[in-house]
Order: sequence, then structure tokens, then C-alpha cells
Amino acid sequence: MAGRGRIRAADIALVRERSRIDEVIGDHLQLKRAGGGSLKGLCPFHDEKSPSFHVTPSRGLYHCLAGETGVLTEHGVVPIRELAGRTVRVLDGDGGWVEAPFRSYGVQRLMTLTLSRNGRTKVLHATDEHRWFVPSGKLRQDRREKLTRDLRPGDVLVSTFPRERVSALAGVGAAAQAAPDVTGVAAARARQRGENWVVRSVEWSDRVEEVFCAEVPGTHAFTLEDDILTGNCFGCGVGGDVIRFVQEIDHLSFTEAVELLAGRANVELHYEDDGGRPTGAPDRSQVGQRARLVAANTAAAAFYAEQLGSPDAAPARQFLADRGFDRQVALDFGCGFAPGGWDTLTRHLRGNGFTQQELVTAGLAKESSRGTLIDRFHRRLVWPIKDITGDVIGFGARKLLDDDPGPKYLNTPETPLYKKSSVLYGVDRAKRDIARRHQAVVVEGYTDVMACHLAGVTTAVASCGTAFGPEHIGVLRRLLMDQDEFRGEVIYTFDGDAAGQAAAMKTFAEDQRFVGQTFVAVEPDGRDPCELRQAHGDAAVRDLVGRRTPLIAFVLKTTLAGYDLDTVEGRVAALEKTAPLVAQIKDHALRPAYARQLAGMIGNTDEAEVLERVRRSTGDGGQPARGRPRTPKKSPDDVAVEVEREALKAVLQAPELAGPSFDAIPVEAYTDPDYAAVAAAVAQAGGAAATRVSGPGWLDEVAAHCTRESATALLTALAVEPMRSVGEADAGYVNAVLARLEEMHTVRQVAALKGRLQRMNPVEAGDEYMKAFGALMALEQQAISLRKRAMGGLGA
Repeated sequence: MAGRGRIRAADIALVRERSRIDEVIGDHLQLKRAGGGSLKGLCPFHDEKSPSFHVTPSRGLYHCLAGETGVLTEHGVVPIRELAGRTVRVLDGDGGWVEAPFRSYGVQRLMTLTLSRNGRTKVLHATDEHRWFVPSGKLRQDRREKLTRDLRPGDVLVSTFPRERVSALAGVGAAAQAAPDVTGVAAARARQRGENWVVRSVEWSDRVEEVFCAEVPGTHAFTLEDDILTGNCFGCGVGGDVIRFVQEIDHLSFTEAVELLAGRANVELHYEDDGGRPTGAPDRSQVGQRARLVAANTAAAAFYAEQLGSPDAAPARQFLADRGFDRQVALDFGCGFAPGGWDTLTRHLRGNGFTQQELVTAGLAKESSRGTLIDRFHRRLVWPIKDITGDVIGFGARKLLDDDPGPKYLNTPETPLYKKSSVLYGVDRAKRDIARRHQAVVVEGYTDVMACHLAGVTTAVASCGTAFGPEHIGVLRRLLMDQDEFRGEVIYTFDGDAAGQAAAMKTFAEDQRFVGQTFVAVEPDGRDPCELRQAHGDAAVRDLVGRRTPLIAFVLKTTLAGYDLDTVEGRVAALEKTAPLVAQIKDHALRPAYARQLAGMIGNTDEAEVLERVRRSTGDGGQPARGRPRTPKKSPDDVAVEVEREALKAVLQAPELAGPSFDAIPVEAYTDPDYAAVAAAVAQAGGAAATRVSGPGWLDEVAAHCTRESATALLTALAVEPMRSVGEADAGYVNAVLARLEEMHTVRQVAALKGRLQRMNPVEAGDEYMKAFGALMALEQQAISLRKRAMGGLGA
């Protein structure tokens, strides 16, 4: 640092001591406890779905597998050590082949993990914080992460295998029986029988060695030999102390980062030359660029705020007052006024020691044709825009006067501080509540953010000068801790007009970047949150957010409005357009329900056809089966199909428990044709309640009445496959499964009836409309009752 020497080592040590790394990093992302005094969150330096950013007082930690562990690649099983430095195709968490780089993550101490399956024992070595997957969910159809040190004896590890092997499984002959016991046919058969690897013990070992892992895109997981799915580190290799973090996140030099932290920690810095002799106080003109630009923006914000009280600022004060913002609110949000005159702000800041270049670089001034400086904003209401740490980095300015030739809104241009693609207005205010409430509300303007916060919706933010995009999503994901095992919600507010609908459709295209659920809140009369607060008060703004609608539902309704659903041609065209939208829903478990809802919204459309269209759009449709009939390919995340399967397993394995509850469910409740055929066969055999036999005898009776060959082929598997209850199947679990099945059928009926009501004219067909409406109310009450029954049993 020319002109002032270097910072004294003792001062650097004091800055490190007083700058708590969890607090500094916590300004940028949500951290949660990871055990052992460690914290973790979503990495701010790369996009990821699962948190790999581990925080300790000195460095970020990344924990992976030991070197001899076998990884299933497209060319066979290879020790992970031999893959280091290479990019190979591996099997990801969805059973697809993807390219992934393998890297070394240094020398670390390992734990010993002992597993067993079918009498066979397997030993793995992994770090204490490596990620594994165990079944979760009421029907055990989901998966959640567990660290090595948190695994317990009896935990079952999730397995995976290539998608193409599933469809070919039933047609594989004797040759498949001799295949090695790795991911493939043998593993697929084992999984179908419920025979996954079970944890027997986990303990620390004496091994300390180099560890390796992959960075797998998408599912962030890959498959080891013997069909074990494991989590990848997906770390970007960054690490260090609190100073290094500030350097990376703010793009500063070492000295600039120390100076920034020292200012926050109230540490006075001393500078010395190479011989250790003290030098003079630092020259202000030599202070780091970021600090100077922040200081210039902060000084400008104070100047603008003071000008808001001037006589010339009357239009700005009136603008705020007309929208329900008094003087105290304006002060709280830092609102200001950019006065007239070509260089009023420039002269003020130059008088405070800022250079011409600093004002231009900060976006506060620009050069005129004569080479002199002029202010960027004139006669406008201005809002200071702050980054996530609270530093002023730019401004948004609103036109007030008719003779202003500029655009309605004008923002700071791109600068070293202000990046419009990632800046969110209000994020400094909202970040704590976003993390605490696991919710973010995205609005369209500065006054909407103000109105929401004043109304109690303190998670509201807005993009600045550009559309809400991928980098904005990244900021919110880190604050929400948006990941598979912990889902928050993002709520978009749009105007009710055509422009708002178009914005919603555009937003849906980026929706897949979030793991959590996304919603839309649209006021029926087209008011934005600020206008709504003016007209109806704070409670109306809170109600608007509370009445949110899933984004996909809004998109489907908006899309269908463009088609004539009273004609066959219109319904066909609408289905062609909307089925791919349902297929884009990131939560696979929601797809069947929305497919059925779509069928009801279109009307006169077979639900099975809509489900098939959606599956075809996701790539799950496949080709018609060849050779002997076999089990149709099903999505493992299709909750409807899973529940139907559980119900049939219950009636075949324990008809005395299924009894009248099963018999009361109509065959139409089953969406899978094979499962519907099995249910019909049970009814033809006299029903579960009336049977006096069990085991093979009961299975023979059902088979005798099963008229669908592919359904008959399923019976044995359904009769022996374990139910998903935590322990042995009991009456409570069976009752809950059957209630869930009936509830889903009732919900489909509700959706269909709602679609019919939407197309009816309540004036021209009043009696018919009221009759249908009464039936709808009865069905909805029935659905609520069934849902309670299902939740009670499955949650036990």
C-alpha cells in the first residue's frame, strides 16, 4: 500500500478475533447447526441444491469419501481415488447418467461405517460429515440427508439404479440372475423386495488419509458400488478465515477487507513500514475503492434525505403522502429528493473530499459533453438501495414532474457496487425475517416494499431496474436455506392485468431454480400492495399474501383462458399446451394431483389421458411393452400410485385389516389400470370383509377373478412386498392408507366439479348450479374428514 505501509500484524489478529465469522457470513446466507460446533449453509460462491458451505472460526470444511470406495461409472465400478482429477459419467440420484468431476478434498480423519444386506457385510470409510440418504415421509417414498456421525444402527440407506434397468427388469432371463451384485438388475430386484443396505455400526477409526468426492449436477448425489446412493460435496473449493470470506464476497484486496472489518469492529488500525516502524495516518485518497464508493453513496443518501425537507421537494413529499407514507416513514426508509441544478450533489460531495473519478465510478455523476460533471438524478424522489449488509450501493429515482424528459424510474447504472441482476431492494431489512419465517415475498416496486413492511409483511423485497431473475433467486435461496430437506416458500405479487399475467408466466420459467414451493398473490381488482394498503389498510396486504395461490395453478388458469374449452378442438389444444407445464413441476409428488386438477379445469377430459400426457412430457411415458406383459413403468415419486400400491398390498396381505374400508372404495379411485384391475378382482372375489381365507388361498381367489394379464403378474409382488409402515402393518396404518386413497379420489371429484361450476352460468342454470354447488360442499367436507383420518394414522 503505497504511502502508508502495511497494517500491523497485531491489529490484523485483533480484527480476526473481534469479527465473528458466523455473524459476518450470516449477513449473506442462513446458517444452521451442523454439529460439532460447525455451521452450514448454501454456498454463496456457486449454485447448489444441498448445503456444502461449512463454517468454523477459521475455514470452510468439505467432507467426502475415502479413496478405495467403489463408484459406479458408465464403464463399471472404479475406486474413487482413481477418479480424482477426471470427469466421468456417474449414476445420479434420479437414476440417470450425468458427467461429474472428481476432486481431492485433502487429508481428514475417517469413520468406519459397517453395513449389511441379505447376510452380506460391507465396510465403508467416510468423514463424519459426509452425506447419506435414508427413507422419509409418511409412506417412506421420500429421502432425507443424514451425516455419517448421525447414522444409527438400523438406519436403511436409500439405493438407486439406472432407469433403463427398471423397465427391462421383468424381461430379464436367467442370465440376469448371474449378474454381479452391483447396481443393475440384482440391485433393482433387491430394492423391489425392500432389501437395502442397513447400518449396523458407525464409529471413529484410526484412519487419517486423503479423501475424494464428486460434484454431481442436478441431484447432487451419485451411486456407489452395491447400489448405495450417497451425497456429493459439490463444494467449490473456497475456504479460509473471516478476512478471506470478505475478500471473496466483496471482491476486495486483503488490506481492504481488513479495513472494512476493522471499521465494523471498532478496531483502530496502525500501519508500519517493512522495518516495523510506524508510518503516518493513511491518505484518504488511497483508501480501498469499495470503501470509498460506499462512503460516497452514504454521503449522497444523507444529502438527498436532507433535501426532502426543502421547498423544491414539495412534489416528492406529496407523492409519499398520497400513498400513505408520512414524514417518519420517509425518514425510516431513507427517502430523499434530488434537487434541480446540474451539479448540486457533485459540488457537495467534491467539497467533502471525493474525487471526480469516484463520483463517476459510483454512478452518482456523469461527464457532460464539455468534460464537466453533472448529477445523475435531478428533481426526483430517490430511494437509497442497500446491499445485504446494509451498505448504500445505489439509488432508485422516480419522476415527479411532467417536464422531466427521462423515464418514469431511473436507477444507478452498473458499478463495482451496484449489480442490478442481483440487487434486491429491502433485503437488508427483510433478511432476518426471511430466514426466521422461511418465506420471501417478491413485489414489483419500492413503494410496494414500504407498504408491505409497514403492514407487517416484513419479508418483502423487490428487484431494482430489471426483472426478477436467476441471481436474485440465488440470493433468496441462501437466505431461505432452500434445499430438499428444508423447504421455504416464495410468494410473488403481480398486478391483475395482462402485464402481471405475462410476468407470472415468465416467472414460472425460472421457478425450477427454487426447491421450495412458489406462490402468486394477485389482488382481484388489480391493485398492487401499495394501492391495496391505501384503499383497505394494513390487514388487506396481509390477507393478500395469506390468500396466495400456487404459481402452477395460476399459470394453468391463465393459459386455459386463451382456449375455447366448449369445443373438442379447444380442449385438445389446451391439453397440448398445459400438460408440459404440469410436467415441469419440480415436486414430482404434486404432478399427479395437478394433472387431475387440469383434467377438471379443461372439462370433458379423461384423467388417465392427462396423466399419460404429463408422464410422456417428463420422459416417463416410454414405448408400449414388448414381449410378455410386465409391470408398467411408474415414477417412484408418484404419490398417487404409491398409495394405490399400499392399499392393494394391505388387502392382499391382511384382508382382515382392510375389510369394509377397502371394499367401500370404488374401482375408479385407482389411476393405474393394473391396480384398478386388481381392486376389481378383489370385489369380484367377494371383497375383503367377506373372505374367510388368507395367504396363498386368498391370493388364488383374487387371481381367479383378475381378467387383466399384466395385473395378474403383479399379484405375487403385491402379496410379499413389505408395507411402508414403520413397524409391522397394523389397523391404524392400513386405515390411514385407505383413507388417503379415498381422499385423493374425492379431491379429484372436487376438482372436476369445480371445473364444471366454472363453466356454468349461475343465472341461466340457477337450480343446476346450486345443486352442483351443494354437492361440491359435501365432497369438500368429506375430503377434510378423510384427510384427518389419513394424517392421524400415517403420522403415528
